[in-house]
Amino acid sequence: MHIRAYRDSDLPLLCQIFLRAVRETASRDYTPGQIAAWAQVDETRWRQKLAGLNRPGGRGQQPAGWLYHRHRDAYRFAVRLAGSRPPGYRGALIEALCAQYPAQILTVDASITAKPCFTAHGFKVVAEQRVAARGEWFINYRMEKRVALR
Repeated sequence: MHIRAYRDSDLPLLCQIFLRAVRETASRDYTPGQIAAWAQVDETRWRQKLAGLNRPGGRGQQPAGWLYHRHRDAYRFAVRLAGSRPPGYRGALIEALCAQYPAQILTVDASITAKPCFTAHGFKVVAEQRVAARGEWFINYRMEKRVALR
């Protein structure tokens, strides 16, 4: 698994990955209205949000998934993958990020779809949340993992 710094030229592919992840993978857990509200990309906003925070991951130079993180009181991140990836691909991205931040507390707001994967990688639910976006309500889970020194 190769994780590298974000490049501005990654944005179109990362937008495609996000939209496929929401429309294909998350559609089993959310209503059509929720998917329509979630599957929107404002490229200007995304460019600002992802610059310096994003870590595309893949094999070779072509990103197949991505994660982003920001640091406030703890490291927070999200993972997105498109289509059907080999088993363990999402987990490899999660573990690669955990390895970069030993002795930290990582938090994630995991979707219903993503919750089982984060649970499998040692994250614990600390709160179920209801969040609004574009006129729709979503349930997600604030999860934490204390990363040990290696």
